[in-house]
Order: sequence, then C-alpha cells, then structure tokens
Amino acid sequence: MLYVDVKYINMISHHFEKFKKKNDYLWNVRCPFCGDSRKNLNKMRGYFFRKDNNMIYKCHNCGFGASMNTVLKELAPTTHKEYCLEKFGENENKNWEPKGANWTPNGHKLFDDKPVEPPKFTPKFSLFDKLVDAVDTLPYDHEAVQYVQSRNIPNDKWDRLYYIDNIKNIVQLNDKYTNSIVTEEPRLVIPFFDQNGQLMSVSLRAMRGETLRYILVKIKEDAPTVFGLDKVDKSKPISIVEGPIDSLFLENSIACAGTSFNKIEQLNLDRDKITVVFDNQPRNADVVKMVEKYVDLDYNVVIWPETIVQKDINDMVNDGIDVRDVISSNTHSGLTAKFLLNQWKKC
Repeated sequence: MLYVDVKYINMISHHFEKFKKKNDYLWNVRCPFCGDSRKNLNKMRGYFFRKDNNMIYKCHNCGFGASMNTVLKELAPTTHKEYCLEKFGENENKNWEPKGANWTPNGHKLFDDKPVEPPKFTPKFSLFDKLVDAVDTLPYDHEAVQYVQSRNIPNDKWDRLYYIDNIKNIVQLNDKYTNSIVTEEPRLVIPFFDQNGQLMSVSLRAMRGETLRYILVKIKEDAPTVFGLDKVDKSKPISIVEGPIDSLFLENSIACAGTSFNKIEQLNLDRDKITVVFDNQPRNADVVKMVEKYVDLDYNVVIWPETIVQKDINDMVNDGIDVRDVISSNTHSGLTAKFLLNQWKKC
C-alpha cells in the first residue's frame, strides 16, 4: 500500500528542519538522525524514495536507511501506531520489517541482506551536492536569491538552480578544468541531468557582471547539454528552447544549449508533441539557419510576430508579456511556417 507510506511522509513533515517534495515519489529532507551538517544549515541529504511498493528513507551523509515503519517508530511513536493499524491491519505484526534487517550501533535498523538502493544519484552528484546550495534553501537576502528574483524566475523553480561561493571549487567535478578556471567569484549553477538523474554537466552563470557570462563544465564529455531531461514528461506537449533559464517559464520545457539543438532528433521524443522555440533573433544567421532546418523537417516552430522585439523569453516576461499565449498563437509548421519565416528573418 504505497499510498499509505506517502500519506504518512506528509503527516510527519514537521519533524524535519527542511522538507521538500521533488516528485510524486521522491522527497528531500534535512536528516533528523545525523543532523546533516552543522556547518551548513541548508544541507538536505536525506531522501524518501520508492522501492517496489514501499517508501524507503536513505541519508547520503550518515548512510542511515530504513523503512517507513522504522522512521515513524523513531520520530513519531504515536503516529507509528496509527500507521501500523492502517498499513498492516489490527491483527498483523506491527513490528514488521523487511527480511534481513538488523540494528546499527546507534539503534537504527538497516538492510544487510537486501541493501536499500537509493535514488539514482552517482558519486559525482553527491560531490555536486556538497559543493553547492539549492537557491530555494538560501536566505531571502542572499545574492543568488536576489539575482533569480531580478530575473523574475518563478519561486517553484528555484530548487533547480544552485549557488557556489567559489567557482574554482567546481573543478572537483572534472579536474580537466583546473587550469582554465582561475577566478574565485560566486556564481549561479545550472545543472544538466540526464533522464536518470545523473549529472552530465553544469553551467555557471555570472551574477556580478563578469565579462564571461557563462562557463560550461562537462562531467560526461560526449553527453548533450540538455537542461530538464530529468523533469520532462514525454507523454505531454514539450517546448524546446535555447536557454535553461528561459525553459523555467514554460510548462514541461527543456533547453538545448550550444550545439545540442542539432541533436533534438536523438532525444527520443515524440515529434508531434514538440514545439521548437528559438530566440527572437531574425538578424542572427546561425539562429535563422536553425529555424529553417526545423521548419524544413516539419516540426512545430514558433515564428515570432513583429510585435515582439525582445530577444528571449526571459526578456519578454520581464516586460510583462504573456509568453505562453504568444507561443500558442504563433506556432506553425509546413507551408505556413515557411511563409512566416521568410517574413521574420532579416538576413
């Protein structure tokens, strides 16, 4: 009865200093068993995740793993009794644990015979988690929070953006960049995960007017730099844009950074569900060439009307434009797209 576990995770949310739902079957919390980090009070390395038909808890800091039964017994004894009655029934064994469980020296039950399998986070992701802080965990007056607010990025998307206080530390993810990253300024960190949640690369966005606005660090050299693959729902309409920040303003959107726009066909997405949204740069020969390519391939493509003078989606949002409405009204394919493309381009 998976729904019972989910119900009780929400019921005990007040027992955690920090508690955030990531998706239907994944919660991120500040671990109450080890305290997570005394140095950084924003660290959240505990996770509730689905395993078969149960929810399991695992902390990536102390290694503690347990069933919902044990977590409730430890944190909320009264609620634990209600949970046992609801999940196992009045005549069932209320001290149920998966086979193979035993006690740690701290008095917690762990799985020895069948180890708990945590969510698909690689060692690189764990290191990434130690190097950065999610923007949604930072105080209101923090410069990263002030920056994303200045860009009008929706609050419910802040957990997808991160902050690093010294850009040089990012080379721990790939020492290939040790000699090329020599400055020490803080930056906004935009991670690119694949469909399994594995970290492929990170983009570091300047916040203080640095000349080099973006720095890309690749973790897996041959992986496409596509932002949002870990979040996209392939069964729904998908918008594909150029910039990761622009994608945060649209529902179910991914961003193909750099040359990755040439690899859309390799992403295993249903073409009929895709709308391609390039920046509004009719005088940029490279952009025009890409728009022409996807019009010729008969994709649904946005051809910006003359009334739109802003370069990208973020600029449009900042100027109060209803971007979703504009996109909906100006998405075309086939002969109509070719006709409007010839009117739009200026080079």
